[in-house]
Amino acid sequence: MSARQSEDGAVWGGDGGRAVVFSGHESFACRYGWLPKLYEVVERDPQVFSSDDRAILALGLGRNMVKALRFWGGVFGLVVVERGVASNTKFAHRLFDPKTGLDPYLEDVGSIWRLHWNVTVHGGLGAWVTAFLEMQDVEVSRERLVELVRNRAMTARGPISSGTAAAHVDMLIRSYDFGRVNAATTGDESLGCPLQELHLLETQTANGALVVRLPRGQKPELDVRAFAFALRDFWNGVAPNSRSISMRSLLLDRRSPGAAFRLDEMSLHRKLEEFAGAASGIELREDGAGGLELMARGSDNLKEVGRLAWLAH
Repeated sequence: MSARQSEDGAVWGGDGGRAVVFSGHESFACRYGWLPKLYEVVERDPQVFSSDDRAILALGLGRNMVKALRFWGGVFGLVVVERGVASNTKFAHRLFDPKTGLDPYLEDVGSIWRLHWNVTVHGGLGAWVTAFLEMQDVEVSRERLVELVRNRAMTARGPISSGTAAAHVDMLIRSYDFGRVNAATTGDESLGCPLQELHLLETQTANGALVVRLPRGQKPELDVRAFAFALRDFWNGVAPNSRSISMRSLLLDRRSPGAAFRLDEMSLHRKLEEFAGAASGIELREDGAGGLELMARGSDNLKEVGRLAWLAH
């Protein structure tokens, strides 16, 4: 499959969704306020990353935090840095532009679902790919997840140390586990990471070992517009010239909304019904083989999906 670029700038190719990144976050999860600030600074000064001192002064963060913010801006599909020049992507403009953006201050949980989709499906992060796109189990021990991530690195790009794999898995946990924020946490850490609002991951201790849970099922915080964003990207990636796409593909394909959002069959069905009810010219129907499919009545199957994906409240 040749690489294709969506209207939001994400590239969907045959090697997409591979686990190729296992470090770079400098042990800092993305924090509230970081991404809108990054957008603002890059718009004002595309040379912001030309030197550490310049970035530190402009962003108001320490050296390692600056590196972490640049990393998160890249894997979320918000910022591209080429030859020292930074630019905000089309996705970033649609989200954060102060006049025309959907959510300039990252206040809508739907925006966070979009960020989760991008980092999981396009970011190439080993722990994200392993946990959300490849692992079928609902529960896995932290130690087992570290082992799976090391194995994924071995097949994707070469061996990594157990320490690197463990730090990467811990970053996944810190980014999503809402239970890690508690009354004893102070300062910026008390704000947590925006991804924690999605409730996609939780941890518990069993027999002295940390267990990671990635439950499947209803995701009530996933609104129809954010779902449409992921649906459009997936449809454009796997069947851009088709007027229909099967529910089976949306549920089971490796980089599908069902995988990335941890939906089961019933919860996906409900999301598709909601989507079909909101999208003009698209219906959910039987596919003639005992399954269901989304069918676009017009020739431009993705135009209406894209309109709904960026529809303001």
